[in-house]
Amino acid sequence: MTAICTKTSTNATTTITRQFMQKIPRIPALLAPLALLLALMLSVTLPALAVSVDISIISRLTPAACTPTLSNGGTIDYGMIKPSQLSADSYRVLPEKQLDFTIICDAPAKVAVRTINGRPNTMAGVTENSLGTALIPAPVFGAANQTYVGVGLGLDGDAKIGGYGIRIVPNSTYADSTAVDSVQSNDNGTNWQPSSGNMMGNGEAPLQMTWAQIGSTVPTAFITFNAKLAVQAYLNKISNLNLTHPIVLDGVATIELIYL
Repeated sequence: MTAICTKTSTNATTTITRQFMQKIPRIPALLAPLALLLALMLSVTLPALAVSVDISIISRLTPAACTPTLSNGGTIDYGMIKPSQLSADSYRVLPEKQLDFTIICDAPAKVAVRTINGRPNTMAGVTENSLGTALIPAPVFGAANQTYVGVGLGLDGDAKIGGYGIRIVPNSTYADSTAVDSVQSNDNGTNWQPSSGNMMGNGEAPLQMTWAQIGSTVPTAFITFNAKLAVQAYLNKISNLNLTHPIVLDGVATIELIYL
């Protein structure tokens, strides 16, 4: 720092002035453009990073959905049966019972049904096959012995209570309000032939049943199918049952839908 003293006389007055001068550093000429560049960079707003969103297109193509229903919840109730109604040396055939059987689809569909025995190896008086079925040894549905295929009514201890058959009643079948014929397949739907209405098979493969236009064996598509489903049971001989306590009939079968 440098002090400069100046003396000035004016009108006999002496004025002394002191000035202090300080060296001020300057930005070198080459650094000035850089400083300006930095200032410009700080003043520019950077663009925002792009954000993306995906659109997923999903679906599933499925056949028409069909639902089978049976009236009375699918229950056949024979009520109370007295021992006096049974026979000592022959099978007692109980009355035929019928239910309303309906299949409703949400679009035209070709479907078949098959019936699965829920009580295998319980059918009285016969030896069942690998499917748990056998020819019924009693005259059910107005036919002779061993005409219809049936299944068992369960066990009472080790005793076989009896058996029963299931059929679609002839001339009761309608697809979309048009009469149709019942047809069946014994080879998993490869070939179809006219059916008597018996819903149980006695072959190596479960019997499949569907419906065709009158006089045809080609399965037809429908939205609504209606028919009468009949059940008729028979009871074992008194000599094979223990009637000192109540016996409960316990037949169970499942009707499955198969889309063709």
